[in-house]
Amino acid sequence: MRLVFYGTPELAVPSLTRLVEEQRSPLLVVTRRDRPRGRGLSVGPSPVRVAAESRGLPVAAPAKAGAPEELERIRALRPDLILLAAYGQILSPELLGIPRLGALNLHFSLLPRHRGASPIQAAILAGDRETGVTTMWMTEKLDEGPVFASLRTPVAPDEDSGSLGARLAELGARCLSETLERIERGEIVREAQDPARATYAPKLTREDSRLALRDDPVSFARKVRAFAPRPGAWLMLDGVGPLQVLAAEAGESSTAPSAEPPGAVLALDRARGLSLKLVAGSAWLRTVRPSGRKEMGGYDYANGLRIHTGSRLPVKDGRS
Repeated sequence: MRLVFYGTPELAVPSLTRLVEEQRSPLLVVTRRDRPRGRGLSVGPSPVRVAAESRGLPVAAPAKAGAPEELERIRALRPDLILLAAYGQILSPELLGIPRLGALNLHFSLLPRHRGASPIQAAILAGDRETGVTTMWMTEKLDEGPVFASLRTPVAPDEDSGSLGARLAELGARCLSETLERIERGEIVREAQDPARATYAPKLTREDSRLALRDDPVSFARKVRAFAPRPGAWLMLDGVGPLQVLAAEAGESSTAPSAEPPGAVLALDRARGLSLKLVAGSAWLRTVRPSGRKEMGGYDYANGLRIHTGSRLPVKDGRS
């Protein structure tokens, strides 16, 4: 089949790699333009561009995928299918109408659950015990098209978005491969989604990753996992700046009155880190990264600042 592949982040690389390995190399790989990346904000190519160019595949990086000149570029290729995996732009109806068979999106959830831009984080934040990947026929509406296939996987209790994303990337490559095999055999599946079961996972902002003392212990720990390892959930410390929390563990939950105020350090432990008092319970800060410094254990962080049991972290939180 004649394929055009759209993708940008590391999440999409295993799918592209598998296409090449299985002799299904795309006629063209379309990715987002080079952007500032990393702590130094140096401009660099997307992971998909690096993977494509290392395999000798032609690459395009248009500012807008639906621009007239880009539509002409795709029409000239006469594709049978467009394949999309975490590209980062919504494709126009004109573009979706070009391929002979249509356009397939590899989505990193079990649709219709967690439609939208952040399905992996959403699964962790919701406490889902299971998630997966879905191949879906693209329509004008966001992630609402008919489903072709899906594969499921459990979510480990301590799994963060980095490790879960890596597993889903490999599972997605398998799902896309199996979908193409079925299409090549002449099998076309279009199973309508149940809108009553749909949930939405919008694009996340920095404020979404801010930790609050009013978070219950379970929600606090889930938020840390959802934003680890990047960009990292964070507490704002008055006079100090943001403290990233890269690993945490829910402590006790309690709504009973307590002598310790929210923000108090309840305990220190070499393995578990620093126990932080929340409004309703506590959470262990196992791994943290102070502003401008390397990551370290919560216990080492406390030792370095001579924080002891009974001290209070100066958490600046408008919701607390």
